Amino acid sequence: MLDSTFAFDRPLFKRLAHNDTGQAVGHQAGVLIPAAMDSYFPQLAATATATNPAPGIDIVADLFDGPTYLDEVTTRYQYQTWGGTRSPERRITGNLTPLRDLAQADDILLIERGIADPNRYRLTLVRQGTDAFAPLSARLGNRRFGPVELADPPSSEIEAEHAFDEITEREQQPFQLFDSAAGLIESKTRKVARSRAFQARLLELYGPSCAVCSAGLTHPKGTIEVEAAHIVPRGLKGADDPRNGMMLCRQHHWAFDYGLFGLDDQLRVIVPTAALALPTNAVLSQYAGQQIRLPQLNALRPSAASIAWHRTNVLLG
Repeated sequence: MLDSTFAFDRPLFKRLAHNDTGQAVGHQAGVLIPAAMDSYFPQLAATATATNPAPGIDIVADLFDGPTYLDEVTTRYQYQTWGGTRSPERRITGNLTPLRDLAQADDILLIERGIADPNRYRLTLVRQGTDAFAPLSARLGNRRFGPVELADPPSSEIEAEHAFDEITEREQQPFQLFDSAAGLIESKTRKVARSRAFQARLLELYGPSCAVCSAGLTHPKGTIEVEAAHIVPRGLKGADDPRNGMMLCRQHHWAFDYGLFGLDDQLRVIVPTAALALPTNAVLSQYAGQQIRLPQLNALRPSAASIAWHRTNVLLG
C-alpha cells in the first residue's frame, strides 16, 4: 500500500453550523455533510427517500480537539430523515459527543480520510480563540466547506472508480511488465486513487487472506491486515495490473519486497539459503516448495514475466 495504516489523505473542512454542535436544541443528529463533499466519503445508495432512507456505512473516527486526542469511536455515515419528516441529509452521526460538546458555531472541523483504510477518518476540531484557528480561517477565506487546498484536494471516490476501471481494462490487454507513465507528473490524489483501486481489485480476486500462508488478521470493525503487493514494485514502474500482484499479509509482503522469498515458474515458494542463514527467518522454510494460493481466473494469476523479474532483481542470491 501507499502509506501506513494511520496515514491520512489531505484534509477537507467544514465551518460548523449551530446544528452541528452539541449546543443545538434537541442535539441535532451529528454533523451535516454537504452534497458537494459526498465524493470524499463511502458512497451511499442513491435511492434514499424521506420514508425509505438508504442504509448507512460504519466508519471509524479518531477524534481530536486541536492537537489533543479525545477518543476512537465507531460512527456512521448515513442519510438522516428524522423518521421521514425531512428530505434525506448526509450526516456523520453517532458517538461524536466528545467532539460536538466542545464545538460552537463557526468552529472549523477538519476531516481526513485514511489512505490504507478508506473507512477510517480523523476528525479534528479547530476552535475559535485557539492559536491554530486564525491562520486556518484566513487560509480558507469565505468558503464554508470543501478541500482545505483547492489545488491539492484529497482523492475522491470518482477517481478511485476511474482507477479501478483502468485496471480492469488493462486486464483485457496483453500483459506489460512496466507502466511507462508511472510516476510522471502524477499527483498524490492519483496515487491514492490507484492504490485503493489496486487493493480493491486484488481483494476481489484473492479474498482477505495471504496467498502464501492463507492467514490474515481482521479487526472487529472490519479492517483487514492483508495488502495488495506489487511483484515488480510500483516505485520501479511496475504495472498496476493483477498479473503483477498478489495479496499478502504484512509479514510476507515485507519479506517478498526484500527478497527473502520468491516464486518459481510453477508459482511455488522459493526461499534462498541466504535468507535461511538468519535464525529469525526460519519460519519461511515451512512454505518452501508450496504453491501460493491463486485466484480462480487463470488469466489473472501472477505472470511469468513478473516473477522472473523478481527472481532476477530482488530475490536474494
